[in-house]
Amino acid sequence: MNIISVGQNIRKLRDERNITQQQLADSLGITFQAVSKWECGTTVPDIAVLPEIADYFSVTIDDLFKSNMPAYRNKAERLMSKYESDINNSETFELANKEYTKLISEKNAAATDLGSYAYLNDLRSQYYLKIAESYYLQANEEGRNQKDVSFYKNQRQYILFLSRLGRHEESINRHVSLLEQEPNDPMNYSSLVAAYKCAGDNENAIKTAEKGLSIFPNDAILHVYAGDTYKHLSQFDKASEHWNKAFEIDPEMIDARYSLAFHLMEIGQYEKAKEAFVQIKEWNTQRGFDIENRWVNIELNKLEAKI
Repeated sequence: MNIISVGQNIRKLRDERNITQQQLADSLGITFQAVSKWECGTTVPDIAVLPEIADYFSVTIDDLFKSNMPAYRNKAERLMSKYESDINNSETFELANKEYTKLISEKNAAATDLGSYAYLNDLRSQYYLKIAESYYLQANEEGRNQKDVSFYKNQRQYILFLSRLGRHEESINRHVSLLEQEPNDPMNYSSLVAAYKCAGDNENAIKTAEKGLSIFPNDAILHVYAGDTYKHLSQFDKASEHWNKAFEIDPEMIDARYSLAFHLMEIGQYEKAKEAFVQIKEWNTQRGFDIENRWVNIELNKLEAKI
């Protein structure tokens, strides 16, 4: 154990904070003589006190024993370094976030601080991504027995999640395996189509959709996915055919109407697009989806300006 380094680092940290030995002692519930002995290298803090010292100064315990403890530019940077060593520590993140926010609001943040703040939030996003994936997997596992609508919705959300992370091949392989295990489930076809689409592989997406529809011709979701894929292949007539078929099979499949409405808007058929959005608005109104209609009204206003 490096007794001298511990004492020197405690003094360095105390000087940075501009506090006396007595103030540090009071915060730790010990005597100032104990602090003095640490700094002189006579003794070292008790092992039970080390975590309290580290927390007080926003450093790691390992930092206290380093012969050349990093010289941080400010408290924010020190907290960020501490959080980097344990991204599960939400309390440290909040403290660091508060310090960086203060620097920025007071216009005291240099470019280095802004970069460090970006890295702090990058680390936090990694933490949340791990949590998100763990719950996606848990939801998939627990929902596997019931296989209701929410289960397949979760499947597709996880596909989008993996897509945003660039893990396309993993997603495709996963759903190829699921389809091989349960070829009589039409939802497995639509999930594999979604995985291919997210990967930008529209050729395999449409092959899978058409194969699924040859077995399950009245599966509305597969028709929606086929329509969306044909659109990306610039086969607009086939796309519209599948969207209309989906809504004909299942009047609750409003996704088909949304796909058609946006397509009509994109190709400049504003009157027909307006008609489609009006139908969507009526559908939402009948079901009390007022919040969704706020967004639909925005699209209708855009169309009114173009007509």
